[in-house]
Amino acid sequence: MTALRDLASRPARTFFTVAGIAIGILALTVVGSLAERLHTIVSRSTALNTDIVFANIRRSVLIAPNAHDTVQRAYARLKALDGVRSSMPEVIVPYESSSANARFGPPSLVFGFPDQARALQRDLLVIARGRTYAPGERRVAVIGPDFAAAEHVGIGDVLALAGNSFVVVGVLDKTFTIFDAAVVVPFADAQDLLKQAIPAYADSVPADPVSSFLVVAKKGTDVGLLARRIALIDGLSARDPREVATAVRSTLGIFDAIVFGAALVALLVGAFSVVNTMTIAVTERTREIGIRKAIGATDTDVLLTFVAEAATIGALGGLAGIVLGLAVVAAIDARSAAGGNLQLFAISPLVALGAFAFAVALSAVAGFVPALAAARLPPTVALRR
Repeated sequence: MTALRDLASRPARTFFTVAGIAIGILALTVVGSLAERLHTIVSRSTALNTDIVFANIRRSVLIAPNAHDTVQRAYARLKALDGVRSSMPEVIVPYESSSANARFGPPSLVFGFPDQARALQRDLLVIARGRTYAPGERRVAVIGPDFAAAEHVGIGDVLALAGNSFVVVGVLDKTFTIFDAAVVVPFADAQDLLKQAIPAYADSVPADPVSSFLVVAKKGTDVGLLARRIALIDGLSARDPREVATAVRSTLGIFDAIVFGAALVALLVGAFSVVNTMTIAVTERTREIGIRKAIGATDTDVLLTFVAEAATIGALGGLAGIVLGLAVVAAIDARSAAGGNLQLFAISPLVALGAFAFAVALSAVAGFVPALAAARLPPTVALRR
């Protein structure tokens, strides 16, 4: 309370010093929330592909005259590879619309999985509202939450996919993966959509086309080696999921360094303002320091008084910056969610508490040197000033 009272006696100077700290903490809160969301997205995507390799069928194969035979031979060789626990066909086709092209985030895709593949993805394909489609059901769709917001469709609405009508029966739970902007339809319907996507000049269209295979590796299998073996199969391509994850983490590390560096610069500017404020406060209160020492105050008492004042400035600036930062990220996320865009910020207690503790600690350290100078003033010298 004493520190607050002393700060209140200098309202203008205190306000601008607190504002300097608040701006730095605002920046730290925003970039910290951004970094936390990006790390969440990367970790979930990495966990999704831990023991899974996606074997993509080359586009040239799909439009070749002997597409069906080539795919069947590739599938047979794929299932026979050492380290493959199971392999399932799947269909992935792009979703085309003006809003899908304008939204920010992963591309909107249409997925078709056979029942066994859907069971494998059950942790991601969790229904938040409505229901999933039953085996044998046709022309129905389950959509991701971002897709629902971007396209303004909900349960019971009719969705047009490549000129075909699908009834929306369910909306998926938020996962922060590519499925948030996706449409999942029955496997047979997805195959029909893939047939439509094959160019008209193709020599033939397979009766049961697929675009890729979802390969589940056995426990302990080197997925990188498995991916390289898959890529050697005629008509297939595959990437090591660990290489992709490593590249993403490397990029994310560079991003973290840049954004936190910018926030640190803003905080250091605020710290210098604390040093300036506390130095002026010591100069103005030299006689008060002398009187306190003359009546028995120790150097430690004086030191703690000024350090507490600096820490209080940090606490006030930290609280103001956190409140402003959370308001900014909440407003941006709300606007993004309304438009079906990727939500870039994760508001968490960890970010808020970390920013607050950093503000208090930085301000206390910044105020230590002026406080130490005040504590070392001899009483006789202080009283003469």
